[in-house]
Amino acid sequence: MGVKLQNLIQRKPIHVSDLKGKIVAVDAPNIIFSLLNFSYKNKQYSASNLMTDRTQRAISHLYGLLFRINFFYTKKIFPIFCFDGRDSELKHVISKDQLADFQVINRWYQEAIESNNFKIARKIALGKEFLWPNIITESKQLLNALGVPYIDSPASAESQCAHLVKGGIAHYAVSQDFDTLLFGCPALIQNLSKSLRRKKKGKWIYNKVSTFQIDLESNLKQLKLDRFQLVDLSMLLGTDYNPGVKQIGPKTALELIKTYHNLEGIIASQKNKYNFAQLTSEKIQAIRKIFLMADVLEKLPDLYWDPPDNTRILKLMCKDHTLNQERVKNNIQKLIENYISCKDHFYKLKYGPKLIQKTLDMSF
Repeated sequence: MGVKLQNLIQRKPIHVSDLKGKIVAVDAPNIIFSLLNFSYKNKQYSASNLMTDRTQRAISHLYGLLFRINFFYTKKIFPIFCFDGRDSELKHVISKDQLADFQVINRWYQEAIESNNFKIARKIALGKEFLWPNIITESKQLLNALGVPYIDSPASAESQCAHLVKGGIAHYAVSQDFDTLLFGCPALIQNLSKSLRRKKKGKWIYNKVSTFQIDLESNLKQLKLDRFQLVDLSMLLGTDYNPGVKQIGPKTALELIKTYHNLEGIIASQKNKYNFAQLTSEKIQAIRKIFLMADVLEKLPDLYWDPPDNTRILKLMCKDHTLNQERVKNNIQKLIENYISCKDHFYKLKYGPKLIQKTLDMSF
């Protein structure tokens, strides 16, 4: 969902060419979900109308990631993908053992395929217990075959992206959600794609979009808030961890925070006007901790962008998913060429007159 800060946050247009030679931390679940959302095969908006292969599994994430990595390399951008770890219990009710659940469902799916029962296989493949976990698993497998580094965050992908930018490992985070700012990300990029189109939720309509840059410090200065207050303001509007307060929109939330400085002050003075029942003291403290003391992977693995592995890509996309081999091979060839060009550009940056970015020291 993400917090609805679009009416408060100032975004500046940025041309993709300005990101040449930059490293970006990508909110992987956010981007992968958008790839699925972008390519429904007809106007009816439902999981059953995802593009699938002969094995009844979704395929948009595979083609989408292949095209997106190619796009990054053509623009001389190196991506690091960040994935969610275990969700906070505040976010939604979760299984006691999601991995075990998926393994059982996956075994049922394999049995259905082996017995040529494609009706049952499709029902399993598009079910919530199988669809998203399988998409995430395959996305990691494909990224690995493409030679692109990814990080499994102990908590949220957004918090890990913010940590990489704060630590100077990446220049920007890439996500459509504003939550990354609540985690303290200094610089955020939105709408970074080749198509510069975005599908309207629930409709078969695409809007033209521009690529935007968001600077956290300048926005806090413009709003006259600190990050603690931005988190409190967001709880009034609703986050992934609470539903927000009815009848309070962005403008009212900002006025309340500026007047009373924090949620405790607002609740004490406005409890007769608004229903704050969802914002208990315990929940407020728990959500503040999630955003302000985020659980992230501090000790990072070495980050390398390796050449795409032709054999592994073809196995996943063509053998396992029966996708068009000629089409995939053509895109792999383009990817290899663009990877070499991109890495040469970064190599020149490292050994040219301006030595930058400790991530490059890991890479070369």
